[in-house]
Amino acid sequence: MSRKKLSYNKKKCRRKKRKTRSIQEVSKELGITFLIVLLLLFLLSRVFFTLPKNEGYGMREELNDGDRVYVDRLGKRNRFSLIYFKQPDGNGTSIRRIIGLPEEKVSYRNDELYINDRLVVERFIQRRLVQAKIENEVITVDFDSKDILETNNGIIPQGKYLVLGDNRHYATDSRYYGLVDEQAVIGTVKLRWWPFYQIRAY
Repeated sequence: MSRKKLSYNKKKCRRKKRKTRSIQEVSKELGITFLIVLLLLFLLSRVFFTLPKNEGYGMREELNDGDRVYVDRLGKRNRFSLIYFKQPDGNGTSIRRIIGLPEEKVSYRNDELYINDRLVVERFIQRRLVQAKIENEVITVDFDSKDILETNNGIIPQGKYLVLGDNRHYATDSRYYGLVDEQAVIGTVKLRWWPFYQIRAY
């Protein structure tokens, strides 16, 4: 074999080795980057957000069984906010709507919400309320916060929330397991992101 051919083959081998090395280095860098991104996402999800799945039909028609939501762990909690929390009865987690805040009395009369005896409109179920009246039905059976566990003669104490599901006939909520402690609240639901064709901000 000629010297030129030997030299050419050696150069070719070196180029192959360099190429293999560079591919290995790139793969290694990509792997490390991927692991760092995963670790960052994990840490962020422990502090700032979580992406749980809604289970059950207690929030229909707002959320369906299996929908995925974005929960802001640091989000503000106001009346009618959707919150993700650990159930007081120990049966897992739920998404429900805040109806009553600390220092308030809550009651429902003839499908109308009263906070401290003042009428408050629930705009998120207005269409269903109109339909229920036409069909001579009731969405929310009359009740008073006096009947709710842990209230002080009907008044919600500090650090507690009264929550209800939008699907009032079928939802398990404060009427069954009492008030939700603010320490049990994981965060505020800000977005339904799955399924993609039903993306919606709250």
